[in-house]
Amino acid sequence: MIDYLDNNLDSGSRQEIEKHLETCERCLDELNESQQILNLFSKDEIVKPDDSLRINFYHMLHSEMKKSEEKSKILGFKSPIPWYNNSMYRVAAGIALLICGTFIGLLLTRGFNNSYAANELKQLQSEVSDLKKTAMFTMLKDESSSDRIQAVRYVEDIDKPDQNVIEVLVKTLNNDRNINVRMAAAYALSKFADQRLVVDSLVKSLSLQRDPILQVTLINILAEKKEKSALKPIQEIISNKKTLKEVRAVAENSLRVLI
Repeated sequence: MIDYLDNNLDSGSRQEIEKHLETCERCLDELNESQQILNLFSKDEIVKPDDSLRINFYHMLHSEMKKSEEKSKILGFKSPIPWYNNSMYRVAAGIALLICGTFIGLLLTRGFNNSYAANELKQLQSEVSDLKKTAMFTMLKDESSSDRIQAVRYVEDIDKPDQNVIEVLVKTLNNDRNINVRMAAAYALSKFADQRLVVDSLVKSLSLQRDPILQVTLINILAEKKEKSALKPIQEIISNKKTLKEVRAVAENSLRVLI
């Protein structure tokens, strides 16, 4: 996206991107967001960091964009409202930029050694993670389902969510009024299915769910993890006369995997 906006691509690559943008609303929104950010940056004096910071930044950006693309394909809903149209996001972005700018400025002006820089970067990542958790808790109370979906997506940036974050996600999975938000919560929790607390919560949630899409989603997640404690709720779904035949078929296949 950045190379496209900076005209750093050859004509073949540009044409390929433009052709894709004609049919992909999500990528077009992402392009517009990137342009907005670049327009904001163009108004300020640019301080160029060293090459190692630039490489790490693009590596992180590529990883996050790839995860976002994969999640969007799975969930199949429209992109959320651009963050720059929401005043809360602007405040959060301003705080994050202030932290990053201060950190880079210290690196450039004081010549910190690598060890100290690594510690500062770790602290910065922790502060940004806390900022995203705060934003997540706030946005999950929003009336807009797209904002609540974005809030759930913030969890993807947290390597080791604490119990409070897990409990909020489980509550969202079981109680949110919008199916897409609940689906997003299910997939967010699946990322941490190696934790016993998360697995137990998913198994318990499977017993509570009545929506066919969520039932299939949770069955597939638990079957992939070969979680035998899911046998009972899966058997109950199979024996329930109200279960759709498509859901029953998925449940029976998963049952054979687990047994």
